[in-house]
Amino acid sequence: MVLEQPESPLRSCTSAMLIEPIELYVRNFHDLLTLKQTDRSNMDISKKLVEILLGLNNDDTKIFKATYTNLFKNSVEKYIEIVEDEKSILSQLLIELLAGQRVEVPDQSVSTAKLIAQKLYESGEGTPGIDYDTFINIFTRDPFSQLSTIFDIYEDKYGRPIQEAIEREFQGKIESECFQDMIEYTRSPSVYYAKILRQALDKNPIDYITLTRIIIGHKHEDLSEIKLEYSKIYDVTLDETIKNRVDTEEIKSLFLMIITTGRHVTSSNCRNIHLDHQIHSSSTGQGTSSTTTRLRKNFSHDALDKLSHVFKIRRPH
Repeated sequence: MVLEQPESPLRSCTSAMLIEPIELYVRNFHDLLTLKQTDRSNMDISKKLVEILLGLNNDDTKIFKATYTNLFKNSVEKYIEIVEDEKSILSQLLIELLAGQRVEVPDQSVSTAKLIAQKLYESGEGTPGIDYDTFINIFTRDPFSQLSTIFDIYEDKYGRPIQEAIEREFQGKIESECFQDMIEYTRSPSVYYAKILRQALDKNPIDYITLTRIIIGHKHEDLSEIKLEYSKIYDVTLDETIKNRVDTEEIKSLFLMIITTGRHVTSSNCRNIHLDHQIHSSSTGQGTSSTTTRLRKNFSHDALDKLSHVFKIRRPH
């Protein structure tokens, strides 16, 4: 039985559709932290931890922490400090993102943005040592719209993008990459997620966990924007890439249904999914606008019944 295969990507996709996106993110986050315990220098894990938290607004963050505690009987902040040195830059960044203290009322004050841009310069290029606390505080608390203005002013005033300053001045490669990702997300969440989807599809084997998190965890409106940016960047549609690269027909059909119609499997549309192949074990599985989380609302009561109907219509070769 496919659902008895713990490592089956289809099992992970199916499970993801039966829970709310926040719980999906929480489970992914916990699994990544567990992996990081044995591979602390893994940059990919660190970037994914930041990615999961970036799209959460303040209310989502509260739900995220409560869900984590309920599922794992420990606070997520405590586990971060166990896995990462509590004084590490990444640990502080994750904990500040989890604090849910970002100002969510857009602040477009140019004068304020100029002062903050200067503060970033003085905390980075303009000082012998990086003031990481200032960077973390600004990146996790200022409104995204304000941050975008700050980055523009920084480049205009100091002659180089803030990304270059971070790459040159930050001591750790992991920390540098995580802050670079936050800048890219601030500039365009859709571009940011489009690139993450491409990276997941480029991996061998395919990173189904990340694909599931983004495709199943986002509303159709957000996926439409991500698809548009994907086409612009890679000169091919996301649909075509999935058709050509995902070799498990069941997962391919599920992903294509979601990104093209904005619907999960229901009793009325599941007959359009033809499960023609046996499941092959691969990886396990478990967002959002620039200022608020627009998470997909999954079915809760009858999803399992509908999905079981999908499996019943599997056809022999």
